[in-house]
Amino acid sequence: MILVEWDDTLILDMPQIDEHHHKLVDILNRCYRALMMHDHSHELGEVVAELLDYTQYHFGTEEQLMAQVNYAAAASHAAAHRKFINSVHNFKDRSEAGESFVAIDVLVFLKDWLVGHIQNTDRAFTNYLNERTES
Repeated sequence: MILVEWDDTLILDMPQIDEHHHKLVDILNRCYRALMMHDHSHELGEVVAELLDYTQYHFGTEEQLMAQVNYAAAASHAAAHRKFINSVHNFKDRSEAGESFVAIDVLVFLKDWLVGHIQNTDRAFTNYLNERTES
């Protein structure tokens, strides 16, 4: 049972970044399975905690790469990362407060944000990196 299929549309041909993204997709799919099995209250808390930890690690890696190559869009890319972290903290607070249907909101947000961010924002960055190495 999966929500997001790991496929070629998510692969950016940067092994370290692709590995990170694959783990994020796995976390998303784990949350989806828990929701479908009606065991999401406990699982959601664990998933959100893991998501916060892992995204901070992943975002740090991306932002370090951007700084190393003086990527022009680094500030806006990092701002998107901060907005994501703030949204996940909001979901965590809502979940801890016992709000119903938070798991569904988390899934919709994560799926849309993660796929969109990888396919657009991260792809623009990796294209920039690839152009620099080809020149």
